[in-house]
Amino acid sequence: MKGLIYSLAFLVSVAAAGTSVSAQPSGGLRVEFQGPGGHSSGAYGRVSALHAAARAVILIQEALPAGSYQITNLTGGNSVNSIASDGLIELKLTAANAAAYKALVEAVTKAAAEGAAAENAFRGVKTGDLTSGAPATVRSSVRQF
Repeated sequence: MKGLIYSLAFLVSVAAAGTSVSAQPSGGLRVEFQGPGGHSSGAYGRVSALHAAARAVILIQEALPAGSYQITNLTGGNSVNSIASDGLIELKLTAANAAAYKALVEAVTKAAAEGAAAENAFRGVKTGDLTSGAPATVRSSVRQF
């Protein structure tokens, strides 16, 4: 009973402040990385989409305020002894208002691009380079889900 009273008191205080409990913008982002991939013995030294995703996670952690995000999934790769042709980060964002949410999305998008660029630079590939006729670089994309 005491818990119910405290919960009702919280809702009344929120309503009295003129703020809706559900007014806090939040949503999910899916950050995808694509690269050429390959078998580790024949394609040693190629960029790894999963490594780019891991680099982006570190940059996201540095760029976003604590409590504003939660990484819910980090995955990629195809099999053992292969260089990952894909990487995926899924995260949830929470902000105080729409402008702050937009800033979080922009920071994640920037971190994704920088993570891919860092992996490309580490492996010495640049835009326009080809591997077996396909782009040799890791590329990133961000979309809401």
